[in-house]
Amino acid sequence: MIQTAVQDPLAEKILGGEISDGAHIKVDAGSDRLLFSLSAAALRDVA
Repeated sequence: MIQTAVQDPLAEKILGGEISDGAHIKVDAGSDRLLFSLSAAALRDVA
């Protein structure tokens, strides 16, 4: 359960290009879902 709850959304973000190589990701428990916070280096420059 926990592995799927973390792995699936994280995989989608990686495959979608939202997370760069070497990113640090913090996972917190929200009231009804897991919340992912990315370090500044993890965010891609889309400009």
